[in-house]
Amino acid sequence: MTSHRLKLGTRGGLVAAAVLAVAGSTGSAGAQPAGDPVEQYEELSQQAEKLNDDVLKAEENLEAKKAELTKAGADLNQAKQAEGQLRGQVDVLTESTFQGARFNGLSALLVSDSQQDFLNRMSALEVLAADNAESMDKLSAAVAQANDVQQRAEKAANEAAAVAEDVKKRKSDLDGRITELRKAVNNLSSAQKVGLGFGQVKDTGTYLGPPGAANTALQAALSKRGSQYQWGGNGPSAFDCSGLTKWAYAAAGVTLPRVAVDQYRVGRAVAQNELQPGDLVFYDDGTGNPAAIHHVAMYVGEGKMVDAPTEGQLVDVRSLRGDGHYIGARRIVG
Repeated sequence: MTSHRLKLGTRGGLVAAAVLAVAGSTGSAGAQPAGDPVEQYEELSQQAEKLNDDVLKAEENLEAKKAELTKAGADLNQAKQAEGQLRGQVDVLTESTFQGARFNGLSALLVSDSQQDFLNRMSALEVLAADNAESMDKLSAAVAQANDVQQRAEKAANEAAAVAEDVKKRKSDLDGRITELRKAVNNLSSAQKVGLGFGQVKDTGTYLGPPGAANTALQAALSKRGSQYQWGGNGPSAFDCSGLTKWAYAAAGVTLPRVAVDQYRVGRAVAQNELQPGDLVFYDDGTGNPAAIHHVAMYVGEGKMVDAPTEGQLVDVRSLRGDGHYIGARRIVG
C-alpha cells in the first residue's frame, strides 16, 4: 500500500523536517519542493501495487488456461481412442460382409436346409445389418466429437499462449515501475525513511479479536511484524499486502482469493464505525471505484491496521487512516 501513514500527521512532520534540511543546505528559493521525494515514492508505490495485482491476476488466468489445455488434451486423447475402437468394429463388420456374410432373403432361402435354418439365417442377417448401422452411427458421432475436441484443444492452446504473452508484458511493466520506485527510495532522506517505517517495527502492542477464525487470522498477521515486503510475496517470510491477508486467514482455515480487489468481494460489507479486529480494510486510488482497489490490510482495533505496505517498509501496525483513500471493509467470518 502507498505509505498509509503519511498524508496526515506523520506526513506533515516529514515535510517540515525536509524543508528545514533543504533550506539549511541550499538556501535557494528555486529548490525543488521538499515533499517531492515522498510524493514520488507514494505515487510509484500505488502504481506498482496495481501492476502487481494485474500480474497476479494474469498468472491466475494463465494457470486456468493451462488447466483447460490439459483437460482438452486428455479429452482429445479419449475421443481419438473411442474413434479408433469404433472404426475397428466397423472394419470387422465390413470385412465380414465382403467375405460372404451379406445375404439377401432369396439366397438365404436357397441355401437353408429347413424352415428353422432359414429363420436363423434371416435373423443373423438382421442382427448383422443392425450392428453395422449402429456401429456406423457411433463412429460418425465419435468422429464429430473428436473434431469438436480438437478445435477446443487448439483454442485452449491459442488462448494459453496469448495469456502467457500478457503475463510477460505485465511483468515487464511491473519490473519497470519497481525499478523507478527503488530509485525513488534512494532519493528519500534518512529522516523520511524513518518516518515511513523503513527497517523497524514501531508497534509491538497486543491486539485481540473476537473468538474464532478472525482472532486466529489476526494473531497470524501480527506474528509477521518485521517481515519484509516482497512484490507477489505469499509468505511465510515476505509478503505483499494481499499475500499477508490471504496467508493469515489460511492459518485460520479460511481460503481467500489472491488479490485485494477479489478479497473485497468475500464476506460481507461492514461500516467503518462497526469494524472489529480481523476485518479486512481496503484502499483505492481515490476515485471511489472498487475496481481501482490496490491495497488491503487487517483491522486490529483502536483505529489501527496491520499490513504489508510497500517497497522498503516492514509488516507492522499502522493508522487506519492510511493514505486517505479508504474505500470500505469486509468481515470474512462471523
